[in-house]
Amino acid sequence: MSRQAVPKYHRQRFIVSLLETAGGSLGRMDFQKLLFLSHQVLDIQYFDFVPYHYGCYSFQAASDLEVLEKNGWIQLKGNTIILLLPIEKSLKPRESNALALFMQKNGKFRNRSLVRHIYERYPYFATRSKMAGDVVDKETLQRIKEVKDGLRQQDVTLFTIGYEGISFEKYVNSLIQNDVRLLCDVRKNPLSRKFGFSKRSLSILLPKLGIKYVHIPELGIPSQNRKNLQSVADYERLFFEYTKTLPEKKQYLLQLYDVLREEKRIVLTCFEQDPSLCHRHCVSDWLIEEKGVEVCHL
Repeated sequence: MSRQAVPKYHRQRFIVSLLETAGGSLGRMDFQKLLFLSHQVLDIQYFDFVPYHYGCYSFQAASDLEVLEKNGWIQLKGNTIILLLPIEKSLKPRESNALALFMQKNGKFRNRSLVRHIYERYPYFATRSKMAGDVVDKETLQRIKEVKDGLRQQDVTLFTIGYEGISFEKYVNSLIQNDVRLLCDVRKNPLSRKFGFSKRSLSILLPKLGIKYVHIPELGIPSQNRKNLQSVADYERLFFEYTKTLPEKKQYLLQLYDVLREEKRIVLTCFEQDPSLCHRHCVSDWLIEEKGVEVCHL
């Protein structure tokens, strides 16, 4: 198999350049933290991050590491990421110079000092950390607690969200910041080529972030019914026909309502960003009319 001149995606080239600028190897935790910090300092947008067990974390970047290893660019050896083959001119000169300057200023931070440095400046990303109490002082720990407490909400709300046009991490941050405790997938066939949004990925990753996952395919729309939707009128006809089937789906709508009463803050998800172009608004409208629930479209 012939090797590409450079990795396929620019974000993967940035990873390789970061490793090279860092001296050719990084621990997995240091990698995630330096990748995060570079995005904040350099204002770049290749990856998004969520608050995870040890602070800021990109699931997309972790997946890209596996791809880079498969293609022979790096080696994952235990908790260490080793660069096997540097790439010439993988970044634009301005970006390459900015990355080099970033590492000169921040490369001194490693391990706990790097974690502490980030927790002190970005407390939101420490709100789910298992090690915050061991690496920061009492003042920073109190700030982290205040941010965490500020995320907790008491009112009962049904949210809806589509993942069109956003990364998995941005999607998850929206759930965390609205204290969503359970995600209900109302796609008939919950498959996606986009990273993180297949049923398998959501059912594995969301619980790691403290969010339960439930799939109710009976509330979905068969894919064949969604073909050739081009105009607003096409969508209106689709949703008119779907709404007529809701009495037949009452047991699943009541199941959803029971979940809402138990979990207090849940979200319906499908693909479309605009809820008016997605059948999830028909489901939420039914719950508004029949049960008087509060609904918020994210």
